[in-house]
Formats: sequence, structure tokens, C-alpha cells
Amino acid sequence: MTGGSVAGQLGITVHLAPSAPGGARFAGALEVGLRRNPNRAQLLVSRVLGKHIPAPVSDVLSAAHTLGAAVRSACAGQTPVVIGFAETATGLGHGVAAVSALDGGPAPYLHTTRRPAPDGARVIRFSEEHSHAVNQSLIVLDDAELRGVRPLVLVDDELTTGKTAVNAIRVLQATWPRPVYVLASLLDCRSDECRAEVAQAVGELGADVVSVSLLDGRIRLPADVLARAREFIAALPEPPAQCSAAARRSGQAAVSWLEVALPDEVPAIASTGWGPNQERAAREAMSLAAACLPVPGDGRTLVLGDEELMYLPQLLAAALGGDVRSSSTTRTPAVTIDRPGYPLRTVLTFGSTEDGHRPAYAYNVAGSAHTDAGNAPGFDHIVLVTDAPRGPRTADLVRRLGDSVGRAVHVVTLRPGRLSWPVRRDRQAGADKAVMAARASRTGERHAEQ
Repeated sequence: MTGGSVAGQLGITVHLAPSAPGGARFAGALEVGLRRNPNRAQLLVSRVLGKHIPAPVSDVLSAAHTLGAAVRSACAGQTPVVIGFAETATGLGHGVAAVSALDGGPAPYLHTTRRPAPDGARVIRFSEEHSHAVNQSLIVLDDAELRGVRPLVLVDDELTTGKTAVNAIRVLQATWPRPVYVLASLLDCRSDECRAEVAQAVGELGADVVSVSLLDGRIRLPADVLARAREFIAALPEPPAQCSAAARRSGQAAVSWLEVALPDEVPAIASTGWGPNQERAAREAMSLAAACLPVPGDGRTLVLGDEELMYLPQLLAAALGGDVRSSSTTRTPAVTIDRPGYPLRTVLTFGSTEDGHRPAYAYNVAGSAHTDAGNAPGFDHIVLVTDAPRGPRTADLVRRLGDSVGRAVHVVTLRPGRLSWPVRRDRQAGADKAVMAARASRTGERHAEQ
């Protein structure tokens, strides 16, 4: 595949082959876009990741569970500990962990983060060298699950060289040594030389490494691809402002606000850890919260997560209906071109909800201007799920969503419970408490928060 005419113009080609049972059904889910990154030109965009392309949540969770089944097989009768890489693979790692235990149930999970660590936490740092944001941190409140010799699974959406995984294994092995690591990804694009280098580097640390993926790929890039990409991007016209026809008619779409108090000890994101009890309680809470949302359970509804906060939005979308689209905002600066055949058709740029200032992006959320809308068909309802408080930090994003949606924006603000790993509590009481708080705090407005 060439990933469309843009990749073809730059001489970028990708060849794919299924590499795990069930992987063949996802072979057509990859497209090639362009990054705004001096270190890497291509952005391999998946239609089953739930990040850059709004996708039916049933497809997103199915891909994660299929990869999780491959992980379970690779762990040879042991329940692993699973770590997802921020920010792109936080939701994927959750979905993998949900089916990775020996019995097919949830395995212990946590993910790296770029958020600040809570007071008193142990922070393990390593680098993602090719990224626009190179620093990754693992926050450890309780290392009980990391001690021992169980396999440790590192989940990423894509493996290109394996350097990030080796950087992570180096710091993990120094603190919690074990004999086996598993690298799990939707797509493994490493060359034979890169695979051998990873195996050698991990072997020198005293461990073996096993790799599983849904697809194996080979990327061919011209030697001057970075220069070609810079010239191509510089020649592109500025994209037009995105505003839906409904928003133009009404001035702005309706905005409603719903606060959901999560069950005790269920965090909004899993950077501090996530176990089987959290998995069950989170599913219950999102199912109950879905009942409070006046949105249709079809493909005209998008549930949008907030950067690392991907999995709870996916569970909420699944509770609304398998055809509901799931996506999330991102730190990744990429090139958008609203033309058929290119994966990233539209972008909303806004101040991150983390601080209100750092640029963040939502791709394919606004509708394309073309009849052939591709990955950006536009949505009647957008459900934004965030743990940022209502106010200045969310105002910019909510305003942009209101300009882009057909009918209404529904902001779901998660209020986390106390953080601990593992959970020991009455699950049903916690879930009931969550939905009671949600119903009590729901309000509606005709305009976004100023």
C-alpha cells in the first residue's frame, strides 16, 4: 500500500501481513499520514486505535482484545503485568490487559504518563526518542504487582525500531528484574536488523523478549524523505476554519454538562495502576452514566476522550452502542489535508485541558467539506469525557466542539475516587454512588463555558 496519493508522492510505501490469529481482519485498517516532526515524516494512522480517526468502538475494543489474546498465548500459562505507552496506547493497553490474565480476564495494568506525578509517588523515567514529547514516566504508588518474575508486557500501537521499548526495559529491569518481556503492538514495522538489536539489548540485561502483533509491516522510505516532507508541507495552503452548518445557523450548538463521580479507588486514568476490581467497577459506572446521556447509540455520536484518558470514554461509548464512534484528543501535531484518500481530513486546535495553553488537537472530529468525507463524516452529538474541571481549562475545546457538531456537545467530567492498587471495596455500592452523583449534577446550557 502507498497510503494514498500523498504518501505516494513522497515515495512512502508500506507492506502488511497478518501476524496473529485474527489479525487478517485488521489488515485494511492502516493509513499513512504525515507528522509535523523533524525526526520522522510518516504517521501510521490506525482506524481501530481510537485516537486519530473516530472508529466504531466495537472495532476498537475488538482489536485490543485480539491483541490481548495473542499476549495471553505468549505468556505461556502466566498472568502478566501490562504497561501501555502514553499517550497513544493508553486505551489499547487497557483493552489488552482486560483479557490477558490466565483465565482470560483482566491482568494488572498501568500506563506511562506525561502528567505530573502525585506527591510521594516513585517516578521511573525513560525517553521516546522520535516523539514530539520525548519524556515518559512510570508512576508507582505500590510496586507489589511489579515484583516477581511474571512476564511484563509493553503495549504500543506501533513498533518502528523498538528503541522506546528497550529504554523502558532498561529502567524496569534495573529495579524489578524478570526473565521475560513481551512487546505487543497493533503493527510491528521493525526490520530484521532492528528485531535482532532489540533481542541483543534485552539479552544483555539478562532477559528474553517475545514480540506479538496483529500485523507485521515493512516501511520503505526514500533517503531524503524528511526533506521531501518539509517541502510538501510548506507548500500546503492553510486549512479553512471548521464550522458545521448547524452551528453556523444557530450561532453555536447546545452544550450540556454531566459530572460523574467514579467509584472509590477507580482513577480516571491508569497511570497509578488498575486491577480486576477497577475494571469491573469502571464498566458498571460507565454503563450507568451512559443511561444519563440523551444521545443516539449510532455512528452519528462520537465519544471523545482527553489525551491519555481513552479507556473510560471507550467503555462509555460501548455502553451507548457498538456503532458509536470513539476517538480522543492528542498532543501529536500532524498534517491535515481535506482530500479523498488522505487519513487526516480535519483538525481542531485548542489549548490542552491540562493547562489551557499547550497546543492539543482533535483530528477528524469536524466534518470534511467534501461529499467523500472519508474519516471525517461529521457528528450530530459529541460526548467529551475529561477529568479536567469545568472552567478555563476546558473552555477552548468545548467552544471548538460546539462550532463543529451538528446538534449538541455533552461534557462528561469525571471526578476520580481515591487512588490505590489493588481495590478492596463493595463494587455495586461504589457504582450506585457514581451514577447518583451523575444524575444529581447534570445541567444544560445553550452556550459553551466562557
